[in-house]
Amino acid sequence: MRSVFFPHLVNGPFGDPALYVRLAHRGEALLFDCGDLHPLSMRELLKVSAVFVSHAHIDHMVGFDALLRAFLCQNARLMVCGPPGIIGQIEGRLRGYTWNLVAGYTFTLTVREWGEDKMRQVNFRAANAFCPEGEKTLKRGEGVLFETLACRVRGVPLDHGDIVSMAYVLEEPLHVAIHKDALERYGFRPGPWLTGFKDRVRRGDLQGTVEVPLEAGGTVTMPLDELVGKIAHCERGMKIGYVTDASPTGTNRERIVALAADAHLLAIEAAFSHRELARARERGHLTAQMAGELALRARAAKLLVFHHSPRYREWPELLFEEAHRAFAGEKKD
Repeated sequence: MRSVFFPHLVNGPFGDPALYVRLAHRGEALLFDCGDLHPLSMRELLKVSAVFVSHAHIDHMVGFDALLRAFLCQNARLMVCGPPGIIGQIEGRLRGYTWNLVAGYTFTLTVREWGEDKMRQVNFRAANAFCPEGEKTLKRGEGVLFETLACRVRGVPLDHGDIVSMAYVLEEPLHVAIHKDALERYGFRPGPWLTGFKDRVRRGDLQGTVEVPLEAGGTVTMPLDELVGKIAHCERGMKIGYVTDASPTGTNRERIVALAADAHLLAIEAAFSHRELARARERGHLTAQMAGELALRARAAKLLVFHHSPRYREWPELLFEEAHRAFAGEKKD
């Protein structure tokens, strides 16, 4: 399977949590948590279409103002999804600034707040000085917070001490694989038309025709269902799990395993060594060993650990190695 999600940790395993995921052929990206975003270029920031906040501790939200500053003068919309209380927290951030010169701005920020049964959604328009408006309640089927033809994001609430920290999974609903050798065989020229072709297949819209550009010049009109049979096949889509700031409880662990089941990548916190399990429990975090064990139980293909406590900076490989030993199924000492 060719990757359609390209994730990277903005600040490495010891810095503020922020996982930037570029969506192939879409010109857009998703952001999981919003720690320090200075390492991202303006071009990268403006590709973000939605942000998924685990909780509002400062190391997970400090980059919000930088993102807001980048989007403020843009004719764009930005979605922020988060745990209970996120609407009020975003409103509080926006109220901290003076907005007397933004009447002509068209930027809109939409905030969705997870709830047990439904989601709340509120808009904040720059032209209205970011006053909350248009509040509505949305159904939240199977934990889905955000969905497009190319991807969807589901969330589950985890306990982080006495607050909720959301864990997320990014899924490609259906992977439409294009056979390059078939394109060459039929003389079809690859290009942006393939994105629209894939979207129609994902919708199940196999009626009608497609204008296919040819390497020799010009186009050929083909029935969509015939074209699918010639150049593509469908399979299970990619899946990336994101988990951070989770108390090491049995309930949390079961929810993580269920959410991340068969993920192609599980990005998960590994704050402390398992030798410091008591401290991990006190601080409401997972140990590196737990991270590896959870990835193994979830049958994840790859493991990415982050959110290491700074107390391990002198031993930067310790938590990585502990997590990956557990992920490989090695027995504990």
